[in-house]
Amino acid sequence: MKASYDAVIIGSGFGGAITAYRLAQAGRSVAILEQGRRWKKQEYPRTVGQTSQAAFWQERTNGFLEYRAFKNIDVIQGVGVGGGSLHYFNVNLRAPARVVDRWPAPLTRAQLDPYYELAEDNLESRALSPPSLRVLPPRTAAFMAAAQASGGKPQLTPIAVYTGPDRTNRGGVAQSACVYCGNCMLGCHVHAKNSLDITYIAAAERRYGAEVHALHKVEAIRPATGGGYHVDFQVLAEERRTPVERGSVQAGKVIVAAGALGSTELLLRCRDQLGTLPRLSPTLGTRFSGNGDMLFAGAWSTRDAIDPAQGPSITAVVDCSTEEHAIHVEDLGFPDPMFWMLEGLLPPGRGGVRRALALAGRYLARSLGLGRATSRVTDQLGAFLAGGRANHFLPYLGMGTDAGDGQLRLRDGALDVVWSHRKSRRMFRQMEDAMRRISAQTGGEYVTSFLWRWPSRKLLTAHPLGGAVMGADEGQGVVDHAGQVWNYPGLYVTDGASIPSALSVNPSLTIAAVAERAAAWMLYGRERAAGDPV
Repeated sequence: MKASYDAVIIGSGFGGAITAYRLAQAGRSVAILEQGRRWKKQEYPRTVGQTSQAAFWQERTNGFLEYRAFKNIDVIQGVGVGGGSLHYFNVNLRAPARVVDRWPAPLTRAQLDPYYELAEDNLESRALSPPSLRVLPPRTAAFMAAAQASGGKPQLTPIAVYTGPDRTNRGGVAQSACVYCGNCMLGCHVHAKNSLDITYIAAAERRYGAEVHALHKVEAIRPATGGGYHVDFQVLAEERRTPVERGSVQAGKVIVAAGALGSTELLLRCRDQLGTLPRLSPTLGTRFSGNGDMLFAGAWSTRDAIDPAQGPSITAVVDCSTEEHAIHVEDLGFPDPMFWMLEGLLPPGRGGVRRALALAGRYLARSLGLGRATSRVTDQLGAFLAGGRANHFLPYLGMGTDAGDGQLRLRDGALDVVWSHRKSRRMFRQMEDAMRRISAQTGGEYVTSFLWRWPSRKLLTAHPLGGAVMGADEGQGVVDHAGQVWNYPGLYVTDGASIPSALSVNPSLTIAAVAERAAAWMLYGRERAAGDPV
């Protein structure tokens, strides 16, 4: 690593990867500091054992999934070169105008639209077109039929998944078509997912010389004499989250893009513990939102087999908005390891015990030389496995405009989330009403998330937002409309931390558009214009 760069970017998710690409494309020297490791496609976990031992970011392993539990809400987020794109479900939807136009910053959905389009093009995001010799997954067809029968207008959602012939993509990376394995959450082993490590980041490195420094965890940001900032970091061991050395690098611009939790925690430490950025806005840590996420709800005991692990993890969406709230519901698939674990936890379905006993009896008889010689245990085995209950489960992902009134704070030296569902309960009731209507059309029964059941009333979000939000001045937000931190020229926040509200759709594309726009303002001091590089 050099001693200084034009720009140092903290984090390599959508906010960091895109600003890195744009600044490097414009000839700036760029270094990305990412606390996670770089993953090769053959290294992603596939079995239940590999998933439990290697997938999660914890003290003993440098996995790419971090699960953080707080009092009323849990958060799952990505760690690694590519950030959340390594495990996200590929969805790229534009936030409704009714949401963006209410943000406390001079920014509208119409202003974001050109940047949405730019990100969609670079991520090659489009509705699922099945690969050769395949059709739409059963889960997709079942969801769309049920959503339409319930009065909705479902659509195939744009996803960043490649389904064509083998090729080398724009980032210079070999890609094959999606194989419908359903492992989007556990990393794509054929590179069909257009994740950031093989799109924006690969192009920034190979074409424009950007540097990616994995296993570099940033500890502090300090203003430098004469302008710019020092960024202090730890270098972590390859196999464990153990610091092996410390260092510092200087840059004229510093872009904080470590995720809603990571970016806010870093800035809180700099303001309240280290005192290096004392003039950060008093709004720092406010307006936290889980994006109204409702995971693990679904239609149970559906009429038809769903095969929920087959195909890209999300393929369709239906707008279930009300006059009060923007609400969207999507079909949802999980990797096979999760469904095998779910199947093992479930009680036997109707006739399950009888089938199990019949199978055991047939096997014992043949082992003792009894019964007909033509008897085949596989006949009974097929009947037994046909009763799999997870195969008749249609999972949903619901997202809506929750109150966005959570707070991120430091407590006993660690980040804590103070969040309550109280002001969001009406929105969640409306969301569940929509899910019930869809479930009824599947012939199944609606079941809510096991986390949301009384008395816990807890939720899991994969889309944390807020904490260092945009505002028209420092009294309303931490950053301005272009992501620059109030009172600190050259310091930016370009990730989910800057989003001032729940979006009611998957946030990845909005974060990408905000980052594309922030990069334009960093480079040109204006909106993009005809002739600017794409």
